[in-house]
Amino acid sequence: MEEATDILYWDDSLALGVAEIDDDHRKLIGLLNELAINITAHQAREALAVVLENLLNYTAWHFRHEERLMQTYRFSGYVAHKREHADLIREASAFQKKFLDGEQDMTMDVVHLLKEWVLHHVMQTDRQMAEFLAEHM
Repeated sequence: MEEATDILYWDDSLALGVAEIDDDHRKLIGLLNELAINITAHQAREALAVVLENLLNYTAWHFRHEERLMQTYRFSGYVAHKREHADLIREASAFQKKFLDGEQDMTMDVVHLLKEWVLHHVMQTDRQMAEFLAEHM
């Protein structure tokens, strides 16, 4: 269900046609929106830390899910795709550490950067993978 505070809405333009990946992406968008809601509600750092942890844990799980599918069906773009995943995990983990250490605040700017990354990754990188998987699964 869409909320006024959501920064990203699921719609057919984001659907890749691989149900299990689309389901993962819906959940990721929900977690990103949950982070935005908590920021705009000025939740305590501890609450934001929990939401961020949930988002990062699910993202890492989702990336492993995609990577298993790519390996199983021998997707030729696997190495580059996995590298993109690793780059985001590294950057997000570094931000999380700074946030937990009190060196960085959680702002909507961070959420908007994550939103743009998600949109780019889903619409370009994941779409290529999904087109391949749709033909080979």
